[in-house]
Amino acid sequence: MLLLFFLSGAAGLIYEVTWARSLGLIFGASHLAVTTVLAVYMGGQALGSATFGRLADRSPRPLRLYGLLELGVGASALVFLALTRIYPWLYPPLARLAEENGVYLTAVRTTFAVLAMIVPTTLMGGTLPVLTRFASGRGGGVARQLSHLYAFNTAGAVAGTLAAGFLLIRSLGVTATLLVGAAVSAAVGAVSVLLQGRIEGAEQVPPDAGSPAAASAEQVSAMALRMTLLGTAVSGFCALGYEVLWTRMLTLVVGTSVYSFTVMLVAFLAGIGAGSHAFSLLGRAAARPRRAVLALGVTQVLIGLSALTVTVLMRELPSLANRLQALLIGGNTTEFAGRLGASFGVGIAFMFVPAFFMGLAFPVASAAWSGGGRAGVGTSIGRLLTANTVGAILGAVVSGFVLIYVFGIERSLQILVILNVGVGLAVAASPSARRWAVGVPVVATAIAVAVRAAFPSWGRAWDERYFATYVNYTRSIDTPEEAQKKLANVQVLYYHEGVNETVSVTRFLGGQQSFVVNGRPEASTNLMDVQVQRTLGHLPMLLHPNPRRVFVLGTGTGMTLGATSIHPEVERLVLGEIEAGVLGVARTFAKWNHDVLENPKLKIVFNDGRNYLSTTKEKFDVITADPIHPWSGGAGYLYTAEYFRSVADRLAPGGIACQWLPVYELTVNDVRTVVRTFAASFKYSYIWLTFYDAVLIGSNDPIVIDEAALAKRMGVPSIRDDLALVQMGTPEDLLSFFLAGTAGARAFGRGGDVNTDDNVVLEFSAPASQGVLGLDGKNVLALSAAREDLLPYLAPAPAGPERAAQVERWMHHFGTARLFDEAHGRFLLGERDNAGFLSLLAELRARDPQYAPTRFLVDSLASWARGSPELVRFADFAFRTDAGGRDVIRISAVRQFLNRGRVLVSLVDNDRREIYGQRLIDGEDGQYEKLDAEVVRFVDASLSSLAGAARRVAASDGLPREPDLAQALRREAAQVVGRLPTASPR
Repeated sequence: MLLLFFLSGAAGLIYEVTWARSLGLIFGASHLAVTTVLAVYMGGQALGSATFGRLADRSPRPLRLYGLLELGVGASALVFLALTRIYPWLYPPLARLAEENGVYLTAVRTTFAVLAMIVPTTLMGGTLPVLTRFASGRGGGVARQLSHLYAFNTAGAVAGTLAAGFLLIRSLGVTATLLVGAAVSAAVGAVSVLLQGRIEGAEQVPPDAGSPAAASAEQVSAMALRMTLLGTAVSGFCALGYEVLWTRMLTLVVGTSVYSFTVMLVAFLAGIGAGSHAFSLLGRAAARPRRAVLALGVTQVLIGLSALTVTVLMRELPSLANRLQALLIGGNTTEFAGRLGASFGVGIAFMFVPAFFMGLAFPVASAAWSGGGRAGVGTSIGRLLTANTVGAILGAVVSGFVLIYVFGIERSLQILVILNVGVGLAVAASPSARRWAVGVPVVATAIAVAVRAAFPSWGRAWDERYFATYVNYTRSIDTPEEAQKKLANVQVLYYHEGVNETVSVTRFLGGQQSFVVNGRPEASTNLMDVQVQRTLGHLPMLLHPNPRRVFVLGTGTGMTLGATSIHPEVERLVLGEIEAGVLGVARTFAKWNHDVLENPKLKIVFNDGRNYLSTTKEKFDVITADPIHPWSGGAGYLYTAEYFRSVADRLAPGGIACQWLPVYELTVNDVRTVVRTFAASFKYSYIWLTFYDAVLIGSNDPIVIDEAALAKRMGVPSIRDDLALVQMGTPEDLLSFFLAGTAGARAFGRGGDVNTDDNVVLEFSAPASQGVLGLDGKNVLALSAAREDLLPYLAPAPAGPERAAQVERWMHHFGTARLFDEAHGRFLLGERDNAGFLSLLAELRARDPQYAPTRFLVDSLASWARGSPELVRFADFAFRTDAGGRDVIRISAVRQFLNRGRVLVSLVDNDRREIYGQRLIDGEDGQYEKLDAEVVRFVDASLSSLAGAARRVAASDGLPREPDLAQALRREAAQVVGRLPTASPR
């Protein structure tokens, strides 16, 4: 019996994972759409608990009834599969009736989700009450039997989570994984029906056997029963609230890959299963109803206190996660295995203990309820499970749609803790039957929640700047002092805890501005990032002769969106954004994105961009996407054949599609997979290779690249200036980054997989490349092998000298590109100081110093070389020692380029490890020689002022004492050099 329920739990999690994926593709991945699916899933289970709990008490053959339920689950899972094949044809036309009406879309999604899931989830909800009814009739007590069943079912859920997350979907695909779940349910059902017939005397079991009244003569008051039901509901509410909020925080350090979410769920479920099993170890005393009511109250208090402890400890979450990663990654452990181990360790450390008490709470509640004596086992367990499930639904909805938005994550967790503890105290007081004993903690809880909500600064343990500046791919371990020093040198421009993502914008000492999503830098003002972001915007716009209607998927920094907005042909610009909080990010990059959010042509659609494209009637001249890296959970669906086909379907005649393809943290086969999938979805496809990324271009119609037309279009000053910054300011420069056309793209993609919504190859393979160095260089070299001559794709110049010059120019560039490819790959492989690389670079500069990719490489090398501290000048200031001798304080002036236009100048005494002063000097971007000259002038003037200060404190014999000299130098340095400003918190 326990084995059967273990398998049932495994199948249940397989269903949850596959159903959420399947419906998410139809309804979208917005939080509202996902929550709608979750609410229907859990709502069906609540309905099943209540319905079949009552039916179980009237059944003389509960094991047979359980078997029929499992058979029904398996059969209805097949119906679900059939419906998800029909829905993609039904949902888009219905959604188009009111594609921007959120209420209407939610109603349609809810209806479709109910039709698909209500039958199987209702049947699933009935399994625990029915099986508990059967088990209790065989002795051992209701609560003890329930604890065993609940523990084994949860253990099965852990197994199902691991199987689906690591093996089944990756190996078989979503559809086949769902069929595995259906087969398991059918097998469990068939075996259960057969076992019922073989159990001796099963037909003679009276319907009320094992009822609470029979199990215990001890009764509890009606108030205690009501409070038990309330406590169970609050337990479910808080449990889902904690899970949603903790998961949001833990993704900062464990990442957002499918494997990260799997191990976090496993850690949470493991705690619940262990807690449920622990009830059976408490002995019969815990099963007595009056004591059980008290125990339930105490358990709720323990959940709250352990959750509070976890919440406080989360202030050190980045540091603890880094220590764990540093411990596990390295040696014989691969990067991937170490990250997974660290993720699981973090999940266990932060979630296991509270989850343990959550798992203990339900069997304790069942023991308390057994003192009611008013209903049978099935009905009683059904009511408790219904209350718990309804509470869980509300917890997920309220935490996701209200608490995070209104209070942020930390205060939301604290409010849940107050609720947990307060209700726990009220439940513990309820056996006394004194209303005031219950009322006091209830009123106190309401007051405490109101106070915590009204005073945001009270009780804060977290430093938002710490989370805003944290990046999860580093394994540096900072002391508290080092961490505070880093925070003093960074300015947090924006921090937002959203339902889907936690986003921040930071500006460090060097002036580089970075956009971070869930602890992962996604974009910045570094030129390599700026280059690809602007290419994603300008390239498809320039390749289209008249781009009037444009769709951009994802906001990010807004640079891609802003690049499209400045083309004068644009009449309508639509942005699809799933997380409203990202708009605040784009506003901090306003000077880089042309303040695009204020553009009157812009229309923002807050929806999953893929879902919007699949439902809108509108067609676009340009569709460009700058999605998150494909290893991020869910982002892989923006690299599938189905998505690319939907993009192709939304293109107007002559329309251009554009897609970002990172060449880092992906294997060569992963890159081949994306290119093959993309090229198979468009009749014509092209690859551009920027310095650090690839850009894919697709169209249903031939793309004619006309140099003369490009020159005219790029003559618009704002467009020219945008592209000139990244060495693409002329048609020749822009086209120099061309890598391959349709033939080359298809040749390169050969050997890769076709990434589909069902096999999701990329989502499961890409995370294994996280943190692996050198993949960018390998991918560039592999892509370069497919390089094509641009000439066949160019509109021919007029016959005669112009055509001859065009052919000669691009033949020359093709030869240069071949040479550059090897240098580019070696640079990314880290061979910057290698003799072979330096020889290649010298040959490139001699062959064509104006070749745009070479210019970008040389500029990157110059910036990289200047990033190390370098001595500019030093000066010795003599003093008389106590022994009458002579010694000096040597002040060294050191310069360090923090970016292409900012230098940090430091006056230091290296012997005494003292900084006398620091100054930031800003200049024109990339004008290194001018900045160097400015630095030398500043250093000379500063050292001259220090020499004057030294002379002023000199004694009659010409040499000052050391303390006097040092103090004079400090005062003078503070005046003429100064100290770096300390960034204030947001």
